[in-house]
Amino acid sequence: MKTVRYMYLLSLHDRKRHEHVIDRGQVLQFVVQYETLIAGAWQPVIRYDTAHGFPHIDRIRADGATEKIPLLTRDLGEALTFADQDIDDNWERYKQAYLIGRQS
Repeated sequence: MKTVRYMYLLSLHDRKRHEHVIDRGQVLQFVVQYETLIAGAWQPVIRYDTAHGFPHIDRIRADGATEKIPLLTRDLGEALTFADQDIDDNWERYKQAYLIGRQS
């Protein structure tokens, strides 16, 4: 088994954390999370993971509540690729929705 971990900045105040475990070319588990820096603390906004035994997205609201949405695939490699790309493509939109929720 091999664990791959990395984190990179999307902007000075936004980052993506990525971790996955692979064995013989098969993804066994993963977490990909978009976080934004607010008042000196990193806040999770969107998290894709395989906790609870299935791939899903957690949309985290500013009040800490989480909406869990199952992904439409059981193929963890496909789900991981989708998660990584979705955060790269949409993190700014996710940030705006999160910040609007903080104002409510």
